[in-house]
Amino acid sequence: MKLILSFALFCIAFCLNSNAQADFYSLQALGDRYIYDSKYFNDPREIQVYRCGVDATLESDSLLTIYVFDAQYPPTFNLFCSTFELIYPNVACVIVGVSNPNRQSELTPPYTDFDSVSGYDNPGKADSLLLSLKNEVIPFIKSKYGTSSRIILAGHSLGGTFVTYAMLANPDLFRCILAVSPNYVYSQRMMIDRITCFADECHENGSLYIYLANGKKDKMEASFTPEIKKAADIFSNCSEIVLNYDSLNIEKHSHTIFEGYYRGLLKLDNYIKQAN
Repeated sequence: MKLILSFALFCIAFCLNSNAQADFYSLQALGDRYIYDSKYFNDPREIQVYRCGVDATLESDSLLTIYVFDAQYPPTFNLFCSTFELIYPNVACVIVGVSNPNRQSELTPPYTDFDSVSGYDNPGKADSLLLSLKNEVIPFIKSKYGTSSRIILAGHSLGGTFVTYAMLANPDLFRCILAVSPNYVYSQRMMIDRITCFADECHENGSLYIYLANGKKDKMEASFTPEIKKAADIFSNCSEIVLNYDSLNIEKHSHTIFEGYYRGLLKLDNYIKQAN
């Protein structure tokens, strides 16, 4: 009887937890939703746009834009928007959530070693996302909302990998990134090689702003942390880069996004408050 009762309670708890998770991911994202056809992808693409403190009389050359990746999860996009408004209630900003339904493919850079990425689903397509961002999404946002060329890219995990890759590939366009628990272990640590080459050759007109963070203890964070610290060391030795690095007291990879986004937005205030 006790065994039957315990099993019944387990089933009820499981169902409640499953329903809670379903409700969590079915939440509606803040702002306006746009669907567009991309010449770089076979399927329709989705972005979410939320305006923070935007004054209709604001000059377009001062309006900051933040592109947040993995926005197919509305709660994390809403969290980012709410956190920004909490910290900067008087800073006008357009926050664009970029959905990445095939995240293991489109958030990963071209790989250098196939065997090391065999566990990923069609990896190495970050250049397609980068081209779509540069040639489709950013021009649309500028024409629709009158934003400036002042941009921040924000991402967690593979999203953090992508935003780093995007800055290394286009530092004139992407001058500020917020990367929480980025995967720099990907493809035999090829990102560390790219970061090293970038820092050696970096001669930018004006500063680049980087926020990096990692957690601790769980298996994924333990594997990511040494390379994140190595990247932080490399960036810190480049005079053109303003680096902020945090080792978060967070013990689960999926949870570093919460404190990481909060701390990152706080520490990028010099860039965020420019011309506001």
